[in-house]
Amino acid sequence: MEDKRGIIVISKEKGITSTRVVEMVRKLFRVKKAGHLGTLDPMATGVLPIAIGKATKLADVLMGMEKEYIVTVKLGILTDTYDIEGKVLKEEVPPLLGEDRIREVLKEFTGEILQVPPMYSAKRYKGKRLYELAREGMEIEREPKKVYIGEIELLRYDHPFILLRVVCGKGVYIRSLAKDVAERLGTIGVVWDLERIRVCGFDKSSAVSLEDIKALDIEEREKLIIPLEDVLKMLPSIKVFGKLKWWVLSGNDVVISPDEVGRNVREGDYIVIGDEEGKVIALGIVKSDKSGYKVHPFKVLN
Repeated sequence: MEDKRGIIVISKEKGITSTRVVEMVRKLFRVKKAGHLGTLDPMATGVLPIAIGKATKLADVLMGMEKEYIVTVKLGILTDTYDIEGKVLKEEVPPLLGEDRIREVLKEFTGEILQVPPMYSAKRYKGKRLYELAREGMEIEREPKKVYIGEIELLRYDHPFILLRVVCGKGVYIRSLAKDVAERLGTIGVVWDLERIRVCGFDKSSAVSLEDIKALDIEEREKLIIPLEDVLKMLPSIKVFGKLKWWVLSGNDVVISPDEVGRNVREGDYIVIGDEEGKVIALGIVKSDKSGYKVHPFKVLN
């Protein structure tokens, strides 16, 4: 039944790709459309939300939300993938570090920073994924891109391992971050272990393993799907009725008054558009208008 729509939050195990998880969710929930909300490397574990049905239309919006990781960095080793599963390129004895020194370096990686994507990543270059080129032995010069890191906290230092908590925005490569932090500490380093503990507003308490899902019948599985109405409840919302509803479903702008929103909104904010039954029919973006707010439905769920 392709009318299923919402998010299923998977607790991903080590050794499986995010794409494979999506394939399994598609079969387990008997849906044609499914997509993850931010990939996890095969060696990584943790929270992996999967959008189902028409919820996939909101994937790019949801993927832009904050993420939180617990990462263990091993100093004194460098691999081609920047994690422990790659080919070892170099090894050295890393220096003993003071925790104050580590914290000072970490401050340099908060806020908006420039980061070079690793060769072993899904970014495209002339129609090919970088990891495909890397497997062919090619090294492509990558442009650094701006990314945002809200918090990076030292949880423990047990030489040569550094345990960090990282809160970041979209597009951050934790493997590149580990490599760059190690370099600023005067050595080399890779990701030894990585767990995502929060993404798109979901944490570990919302997640369920694929094995647990397999043990359920289809009716019980469907109870695990989080409705879009709950996923988007943190955003301001409006309701549209009758002809106005079909106006929105056709992709047309609607003008609303501030009283209809019930909270302060600004130009550029996202706003949820629901119908008379409270079902989400579109995601809009707020534009300024003389008579109030104009909402453009840029993601229509019809």
